[in-house]
Amino acid sequence: MNSKFLSGAKTGPFLLGLICSLTLASCGSSSSNSTAPASAVNNSVAVTVGFGPTGQAGGYVNGIFTTVNVCQHGTSNCTTINNVLVDTGSVGLRILTSALGSVALNQITESGNAIEECIQYGDTSYSWGPMQLADVDIGGETASNIPVQLLGGTTFTVPSSCLTTPVNLALPNAGDEDTLASLGANGILGIAGSVVDCGSYCSSNIAGNPYYICPSGVCEEVEVATDVQATNPIAAFTSSDKNGVMITLPAVGATGTVSVSGTMNFGIATQADNALGSATIYAMDPCGDFPTVTYNGITYSDTACTTGAGGSGGFLDTGSNGLYVSDASTLAPLGIFDCLQNTAGSGFYCVTGGTATLSNIGLAGNGNVGTGSISLSIADASTLIKSNNAVFNNLGGDSGGSPSTDYFDLGLPFFLGRTIFIEIAGGTAPSLVNAPYGFVAF
Repeated sequence: MNSKFLSGAKTGPFLLGLICSLTLASCGSSSSNSTAPASAVNNSVAVTVGFGPTGQAGGYVNGIFTTVNVCQHGTSNCTTINNVLVDTGSVGLRILTSALGSVALNQITESGNAIEECIQYGDTSYSWGPMQLADVDIGGETASNIPVQLLGGTTFTVPSSCLTTPVNLALPNAGDEDTLASLGANGILGIAGSVVDCGSYCSSNIAGNPYYICPSGVCEEVEVATDVQATNPIAAFTSSDKNGVMITLPAVGATGTVSVSGTMNFGIATQADNALGSATIYAMDPCGDFPTVTYNGITYSDTACTTGAGGSGGFLDTGSNGLYVSDASTLAPLGIFDCLQNTAGSGFYCVTGGTATLSNIGLAGNGNVGTGSISLSIADASTLIKSNNAVFNNLGGDSGGSPSTDYFDLGLPFFLGRTIFIEIAGGTAPSLVNAPYGFVAF
């Protein structure tokens, strides 16, 4: 998926998802997930939306956080890490070295060299660090000996082949997201609808591969097997609750609030507390996106998934702190425009008159498996930010410059007031639909 990250003023856009177009039709791999009801286990964990651990001055707008436990594999050498960002737009657990304390993890190697991973985000910031093995517990669910990324755990210089866009050195820590101050969290929990982050692409391609080894201090891209790639912890759970996730957040008012608490339940239709009920199911395309979104006579297509260029259709992503939809020129008739630089709402939409509504936005699942429509409210970002609140359901921004490259990124604001399911590709939730690349439901 496309990527945006919180800007230095902490009021700009962020999205932590890996770039799905990297893998085109191979954005993950299948899994043999069982959904047969089993003995009830603790399958939920609390989530909080707010500024995060660095507070208002250095924190997030619409950041969603949870707690994970990380252990050296097979030992009781463990630590509890709170304030970990929940990101349904990326795959894999990525944790700060500083958050591990005395817990030492086991390094993954290739030809005797540590495997490193590099990810650049849309604001040009980046994550860079080694892949190591850990036992991970979230809300009573356990994933054993899975690859995780350790941010700030390497002395090697980030490779230039990863930073395809020049880094904005004015960003915190010069764009390197390996400290609490620059990341604004103790880690990232990537739980998108894939088992691993780049699947068969990264196991068979060198160019554009985010994985590296650094023999003699010179870092070079390397093919890596799927079993050493950053892994979705949910897909690796030892229980039957491994086929997806359900996120429930309360609604907020038009002017927002300081923080809200919700729940994240693991599994779909595996226990009494994660039934689909009457939710509409939308099959995702091979990149985990809505293949088409239509609004006001314009179709936004996920051409990036099939051709590597153009738009990305639409997607759900808690790692995006706004509703990044269409572009200011297209939405100008509604009074929507890009907030001016050096204003409180810079990086987001401002609105003449205070609020605008995008009605009858059509969503279509892959193969038209699942169709429906939604409406989005977009409020004036400068007014919202000046309120000193941290949680907004109507914070918006543009996704591009024209309909040919635009998309509908339904970020964290879309999750407020909803229960949303995200199935992992290859899962076997009893959806009664053809969704080989997974589905979302709400």
